[in-house]
Amino acid sequence: MGKLEQLQDIRATGLPTPAFKSLSWETWRDNRRVRVDNLAFPLAVRSTFADEDTAASAMAGQYRTELNVAMDDLPAAIDAVFDAYPDPVGSRVILQEMIDPEISGVLFAFRNAVWKVEWTRGQGEALVSGKRTPQTFLLPRFGRVDYWLSRFWSFWSGAIGLEKGNRRAFIQLSVLTSRLFSIFPKQSGLDIEFAIRKGRVYILQARPITTDWEAEEVLTAANHREILPPDPSPFMTGIIRKAGPELYGYYQSIDSSLPSRSFIVEAAGMPWINLSALLDTMIAWGLPTTLVSRSVGACDVYRVGIRPWRMLSKIGVFWQLARQPFGVRKRVRQWVLDKRGRLHWHREERRDRWREDPAGATRHWIEDFSRLYTDLVEHMQQLTAAMSGPVQILDRMGLLSKNAATIHQKSRSTDYLRAFRQLRSGELDRNTFVQRFGHRGFYESDIGKRRFCEFSEQDWSALTGEMSVSEQPAPGQEQKNRIVNRLFHPINQLIHTREWLRHVCMYFFWEMRKEMLEQMRSYLPPGVHFADLSPEELLSYLSGEKTSAEILQLIENREPTSGWDLNTFLANGKGRRLVLPEWSAPENQEKEGIGIYPGIVEGVVWRVHRADIANLQPPLAKSVILVADALDPGWVPYFDQVDGVLAYVGGLLSHASIMLREAGIPAITQLPEIIALETGDYIRMDGQSGQVELLEQKARKTKSG
Repeated sequence: MGKLEQLQDIRATGLPTPAFKSLSWETWRDNRRVRVDNLAFPLAVRSTFADEDTAASAMAGQYRTELNVAMDDLPAAIDAVFDAYPDPVGSRVILQEMIDPEISGVLFAFRNAVWKVEWTRGQGEALVSGKRTPQTFLLPRFGRVDYWLSRFWSFWSGAIGLEKGNRRAFIQLSVLTSRLFSIFPKQSGLDIEFAIRKGRVYILQARPITTDWEAEEVLTAANHREILPPDPSPFMTGIIRKAGPELYGYYQSIDSSLPSRSFIVEAAGMPWINLSALLDTMIAWGLPTTLVSRSVGACDVYRVGIRPWRMLSKIGVFWQLARQPFGVRKRVRQWVLDKRGRLHWHREERRDRWREDPAGATRHWIEDFSRLYTDLVEHMQQLTAAMSGPVQILDRMGLLSKNAATIHQKSRSTDYLRAFRQLRSGELDRNTFVQRFGHRGFYESDIGKRRFCEFSEQDWSALTGEMSVSEQPAPGQEQKNRIVNRLFHPINQLIHTREWLRHVCMYFFWEMRKEMLEQMRSYLPPGVHFADLSPEELLSYLSGEKTSAEILQLIENREPTSGWDLNTFLANGKGRRLVLPEWSAPENQEKEGIGIYPGIVEGVVWRVHRADIANLQPPLAKSVILVADALDPGWVPYFDQVDGVLAYVGGLLSHASIMLREAGIPAITQLPEIIALETGDYIRMDGQSGQVELLEQKARKTKSG
């Protein structure tokens, strides 16, 4: 379908586009005359060659277009466009009215990815030619009712710098884009040129985007930064990446109208959470996008507020969400029981197969582990969804910390911290600790990382050696408040089920890791760990497709991962990453974090970027405050040595937040990045308000010369 056919379909569907007509080469050649009918000058004379703007090739800008053509200049302009064709025989040109817009631009819209607008004031030829730098923002997916009601209800604060009328016009553009996708049902992406005049949108052109890999998604580290190391193993990254489409299936199971997306996208060797897919889900359900962005500590790139009319249309979705809390604990416990038996049975099935068919056994093991990981995340999603609302309400009422302080029976994560404290104080022997918690460890969610039961004597010496011990009371010793306990009992049950699930699944992870370690000793080259390879690479080696030398070369030449170097960014299908521009920044930069547990602490900063056996010694100070990028239960050896904790990434329901709250350690999460702290700084933190004050800054080292 060429440009002319596209415009004809746009007009036939009733979408607004400037008036146009076409002229054939034969008609122009024979009489050199053209009827402009009711077209108003000036005109645009546009190309529409046979292979231009088709599904196979867009060829944008390959042929000539003449703009602002007056009546006297029309013959010359038509000649110029036809002369640009390789062979004009059988071809046509388009004559289209020019409008004088306040705003012109291009919308790059993908059916299952973000819609990115580039716009400028006035005519758009300077934008298309690259002579003017455009302004950019991401356009949410709105519906017709949104456009109708936007006159009375202000629910979108995106497109910063635009007047209310033009902002409404972009809501209209979003609606028109959905209709364009119905006109072009086979296209995965559209390049839409538009103009806005007096608050009305005109579609100038809609060509297919033939480079599907250009589809962009907004990615964020979110809670992956909490549970995964700065250098996750290639094996774990591969498992997480493959689970992405199925994990988004959780939302599709609730709302079948949602398009296919991936919950996880890999970029720069790291597995990122697809923030745009989650935000689009909130928009589809009429919920404010801050529900997602705030919970994961990422930029709200859409800034869409609540829309009650949309929520009413999704009443069935909310009914399903409301039903989830009922029976979720029973479902989780039954799943654990079934999974324990199934994993044991599958392990027995593989026992002989490892010797006869290592590639087949590995493939079976990978299927088992992939299913385990996916099921774990899905059950975590269900538990978190069931308790997030009540927890938010308790937090706003100031009762969340009181609830955590008054319960006598703590979560399994807090039991883990209690046991480590007892180990360090000598109340618990190492064998008992290893028997109960040896399957835990730093960054335990990555199956490629070691567990405590794998530590050497030297490691144990560093882990439990001469370290300062915080004077925080041992968790579980607070005075009981039976009324509060009974009031919050259902919520506490959900929280504790979630932490128990994490504990049990980490044991499943350890069992599977142990099996793979034992079997791969016989097959992998010396010095190569199974987690050094992606699942595909490991299978290709065991199947004989790659030699030992090729595997070693592959590992040696592997590009280093980026680490969690960006919080929120755009990435396309080939891994190109773009830092979000100024439109993604919060309108009012927060100056405090989210309080996890109350308490005012003054102390010296202990800045730790990575949990590791090599950096467990805090600064020598009377009071120490741990500052980390993100935290999870693997940081227990640090929690035992500090009087307060700060984290830049996290949430009220992160595993570490639950542990710190129940242990009574003053803590703050989602600390704004503008509060940059380093080891040696002296600060005051308020775990109730989330405020942090720099009292004394350690002298920073500067480079000379």
